Amino acid sequence: MNDQRSPGRLLLFWLFGVSASSFVVLLVVLGVAVAVLGASFSGCQSASAESVSETSGPAPSAYALQTIPPERLRLYEGAGRRFDIDWSFLASIAEQECSTGDCAATNSAGCAGPMQIAYVRESECSRGAGPTLWERYAVNADPGHPLSVNDPADAIYTAARILREDMGAPPTGGTYAEYHEAACRYYGACGDATVAYAEEVMARAVQYGFTGSGAPTPSSQPLAQPVSDGCTAGASPTPVSSSRIVKIAESQIGQGEHPPGSNCTIYGPCEEWCALFASWVWIKAGVALEGSTAEYGYSGSLYTWAKEHGGRVLPATATPSPGDLVFYGSGPGPGESKHVGVVQQVFKDGRITTIEGNYAGHVSLVGPFSPSNPIGEQAAIYGYAQPPTSTNKR
Repeated sequence: MNDQRSPGRLLLFWLFGVSASSFVVLLVVLGVAVAVLGASFSGCQSASAESVSETSGPAPSAYALQTIPPERLRLYEGAGRRFDIDWSFLASIAEQECSTGDCAATNSAGCAGPMQIAYVRESECSRGAGPTLWERYAVNADPGHPLSVNDPADAIYTAARILREDMGAPPTGGTYAEYHEAACRYYGACGDATVAYAEEVMARAVQYGFTGSGAPTPSSQPLAQPVSDGCTAGASPTPVSSSRIVKIAESQIGQGEHPPGSNCTIYGPCEEWCALFASWVWIKAGVALEGSTAEYGYSGSLYTWAKEHGGRVLPATATPSPGDLVFYGSGPGPGESKHVGVVQQVFKDGRITTIEGNYAGHVSLVGPFSPSNPIGEQAAIYGYAQPPTSTNKR
C-alpha cells in the first residue's frame, strides 16, 4: 500500500480501426489511457445553446465519467437534449472519429474538426460540387463566438443535427439497431471489410451507458454501471458536500487493478494508487484540484494541497467528518506519508470507517476501527484534510 511515486508515462490510444473484439480488450487495460485525460476533470462547462428535449439519454456510467472529459460530456448531453439524440451514441461517434480530441484541421479526405464533418466540396468526404454537410447543417452552439468546424461545441451540436436530420438516427430512446444503422451512415458504409465502425461505436456506447432496446450486455459490466454524480449538461455548479464525496467513493468499492498486480487502474498512471483514487474521488465531487490525478500520486501532496488552498488540515487527535481524507504515516513530507483513504462514516464512540484505494489491490471498505489504533493499516494516522469548498460543519 506504500504510495511512493513510480515513473510512468501513458499513451492515449485511438480506437478508429480497432476491431470490436479488440475494444473489449482495451477496456481491460483502461487504466493506461486515463492519465492523459485526467487534466480535464477539474471542472465542467456547458454550451449556451438552449435545450429542446428534457433528457439526452442514460446516466453516464463509471467508464464514461472516467474517459470523457467533463466539459465534453456536458456538450454531448447538451447536444443530445437539443436534437433529441442519445448522448452516449453521440459521444461514441466522437471518440471513434477523434478519440475525444480536437482534430483541429482539415484532413486529406476533406473532413474536419472533432467530429470529422464533411467540409470540403468535391472531396472524398463530400463528393460533388453541392454544399457540404457542414454548409447545410452547421450549428453555432454559442452565438457569442464565431462559428467554426474546429470548435468542439459547434462540431458536436452540428454532428447531432446531421445524425438526426440526415443520417436517420432515432430520437432518444431509440433501439440499438436504429442507432447502429445511423452509425453506418455516418461512416458511409456498414459492410466495410477492414473497419467494424458501427460495431465499435455501439460497443462503446453501451459501455458509456446506452440502454436502448436490443443492446447487448456490456463487455465490462462494473464499469458500465450508471453513476449519477457525473457532470451533466443541465447541472449548475454546486458546493462540494461530504455526502457527495462519500457517495462517489462508495460507488467504486470493489474496483481493482486490471490485470491484478499491475497497479493499473481507472484512476491514473500504473503506479501505487491510493492517492490517485482519493484525488479522483475529490475531483469527481467537484474539488478544484488542478491537473490530473497523476499530480497527486503521493498521498502527502493532497494534505499539502488542502493546507495551501483554503482547506482544513486536522491532527490525528481531531474528530474527522465524512468526506475528509485520512492520512497514514508520520507526516506529509516525502517518504513520511504512507497511505490515504476517504472517511466514510464517524460513529458516536469515535470509530470510523474508510474507503481506501490500493487496499489489498482493490477499493475497499475498511473498519470500523479506532483512529488511535488503525488495525490493518501500515502506519498510524497523522492527520485529516477537508476540501476548501466542502459544506461540512465542525
